[in-house]
Amino acid sequence: MKITDVNELSKIANDIRIDILKAVYSAQSGHPGGSLSCADILTVLYFNQMNINPKEPKAEGRDRFVLSKGHCSPALYATLAKRGYFDEKDLETFRKLGSNLQGHPDMNKVPGVDMTSGSLGQGLSVANGMALSSKMDSMGYRVYCLLGDGEIEEGQVWEAAMTSSKYKLDNLCVIVDNNNLQIDGNIQDVKGLNRIEEKFESFGFKVIPVDGNNMEQLIDAFDRAKMTKGMPTAIIAKTVKGKGVSFMEGQAGWHGKAPNEEQFNLAIKELNETFGETFGDGEKMSQKWDKKRPSQNVSRKGRLNMNIDKKIATRQSYGEALKELGKENKNIVVLDADLSTATKTELFAKEFPDRFFDIGIAEQDMIGTAAGFAACGKVPFASTFAVFAAGRAYDQIRNSICYPNLNVKICATHAGLTVGEDGATHQMLEDLAMMRTLPNLKVFSPSDDVETKFLINEISKIDGPCYVRLPRVATPIIYDENEKFEIGKAKQIGNGEDATIFATGVCVAEALKAKEILNEKGIDVRVVDIHTIKPIDRETIVRCAKETEKIITVEDHSIIGGLGSAICEVLAEEYPCKVIRLGVKDSFGKSGSATELMKKFEIDAQAIVNLF
Repeated sequence: MKITDVNELSKIANDIRIDILKAVYSAQSGHPGGSLSCADILTVLYFNQMNINPKEPKAEGRDRFVLSKGHCSPALYATLAKRGYFDEKDLETFRKLGSNLQGHPDMNKVPGVDMTSGSLGQGLSVANGMALSSKMDSMGYRVYCLLGDGEIEEGQVWEAAMTSSKYKLDNLCVIVDNNNLQIDGNIQDVKGLNRIEEKFESFGFKVIPVDGNNMEQLIDAFDRAKMTKGMPTAIIAKTVKGKGVSFMEGQAGWHGKAPNEEQFNLAIKELNETFGETFGDGEKMSQKWDKKRPSQNVSRKGRLNMNIDKKIATRQSYGEALKELGKENKNIVVLDADLSTATKTELFAKEFPDRFFDIGIAEQDMIGTAAGFAACGKVPFASTFAVFAAGRAYDQIRNSICYPNLNVKICATHAGLTVGEDGATHQMLEDLAMMRTLPNLKVFSPSDDVETKFLINEISKIDGPCYVRLPRVATPIIYDENEKFEIGKAKQIGNGEDATIFATGVCVAEALKAKEILNEKGIDVRVVDIHTIKPIDRETIVRCAKETEKIITVEDHSIIGGLGSAICEVLAEEYPCKVIRLGVKDSFGKSGSATELMKKFEIDAQAIVNLF
């Protein structure tokens, strides 16, 4: 099927935009801005350019598409559904537990998805491999790779670009969605991506600049790319973030935010009116969502002294603590990787702009820069999501920070399953295992607002590298603001003799819920909050094992290498006994709400209660 009529293609793109908004609204999460900006690009590719057949999604000779900016999965899903790869009704399941339409594309779940993606900067390398395979096997298929303009701040993009050029991959077409906005604002303000066209030209690409929201220009550009021989093509598509919805256009705030009911209805109305259609679909959808949306009410029973009326995300606590530290210590500098609004380092940035450095979507660069600051006597706090801090920048942490024992504080937010709807690509379940193996590095996992602020303040005084793990979700206030803590000493809550529940991070509150439920059943347990994973409190672990009949560990982390493993290592050496470990059992996560995921992976209060 090849559609050449520009008006018909424009109508398809408009329908795709409507479906993007339906998916994001239904999930109440996702990335509408960049999805809307690239809808025209995907429409031309899937309905005019690519050699594909939805009835044969795995055909060997098909053209391939890699969505390197994987957070814009709503655009790809909506396009694939419109093209006939799966039922459009499935879009309503986007990011929900049990859905194939995960927060980021999964090639093993969704027909038509040629490559799993999510962590930025990696797609072009994959596309190179596909294009090389096509040439090796004389298959003749073409490979298309869509990058975000902020994404090309990642160094791997340029490593891959050199490979594309070296092997003269004229069957490869890179498209840069150049909407000029990323999470923290304009791309020029964040990293300074000047002369994108000249950059790709210098790397040996045929460069074609176009209006990425103009069908005729896109068709012409892709046709020219097919005619290019002996070199790869880069189409620099100037687009508008949030295209098609007036109040979203050109607004960085719509990068990763779902519209509310009023906004959704207005957006659908605007898009419908683009082609003279009547309004109503949005209203139906919002009403359906209101009926399906799960209750947010939580039972107050069994909370001990936790303040259920006040939940605070510990990343917020981190940002507030940083701001206060900035007033006390002028040597403190803060670095972020285009996520300051999410990690809450923006609180420091607003107060001390001269000591805040947004390195852009370049986590390895951020860690290396932090090492340089520390080598000159500064106290750098470097922040990004845990999956990027511990995952992408592991080698830099190991060799540039831990080996020279530099005074860098890595504060990694959005750790664990409780990232929720973003799904497996962003749910870092392995970081405690990775970080606690590194010599010189101290590792922390606080449970609430009070404990987080204490730890951030204390690690600023430690001369050496530290890693702090923080979740995305808001958690109950467990401790009184005057509570005393000590680095390396666990916090024991209660003196029950029937069992000890060792917990860390978000799971401390779950353990306390379980404690109250078990108390009502006549089972007396103690909860031990292990806020310092390394150096771990060996004395308390051994004492509790001797004093109680059952030992349980619970964590929002892989069961391999995390808190449970650390506890077992201590007890194997000093007091061998049976330990029941609750954690993610050698698997990746899924899209779903934090509450749903904690239940599914059996790390919530009920999972603990079920052990008795």
